[in-house]
Amino acid sequence: MDGNPYARMVAVIRGQSGEQTDTGETQTAGLGANPCKMRLGVVTRRKPLQVSVMGVEQPAQALKINERLTDGAKWKVRITSPDSDYRGLTGQLQGDVTCPGGHGAPKLSSVTDGQLHSTDTTIGKDSPGAEAETEQLEIDLDVGDQVLLLTEDDQIFYIVMKVVAAE
Repeated sequence: MDGNPYARMVAVIRGQSGEQTDTGETQTAGLGANPCKMRLGVVTRRKPLQVSVMGVEQPAQALKINERLTDGAKWKVRITSPDSDYRGLTGQLQGDVTCPGGHGAPKLSSVTDGQLHSTDTTIGKDSPGAEAETEQLEIDLDVGDQVLLLTEDDQIFYIVMKVVAAE
């Protein structure tokens, strides 16, 4: 039977089906894991969120969404820039301030207007006394956006991310 391709196919099928439980779970997937399918959907409405999946409109109740796409989502960040401009400045200064080209007073103590440039700016954890936080101001999906969804049963859809062409 070693040379029989059908015997080999039956052995492979038995090996795969023997590994699964009645619900399709496998030992490596763990308890409660079900097979998952990927789907592509298109956003048809932002609020309340509605996505068309395989031509069927899915209401917000059938959708779960990655938090980073929602309005009000927050996460801590550190922002750095080798080329930063600051405008509309006000407040008190500490230490000596020099101006290129010799403009301005030698000892400036406050700022009421103007423009500054920095070649090394950091906002966040490494800045003294500062911690930056990013807040999503609105849902990061527009009508017509394509999204990647996961589903176990084509009843509840988990929006993983927005996808675009790699061109």
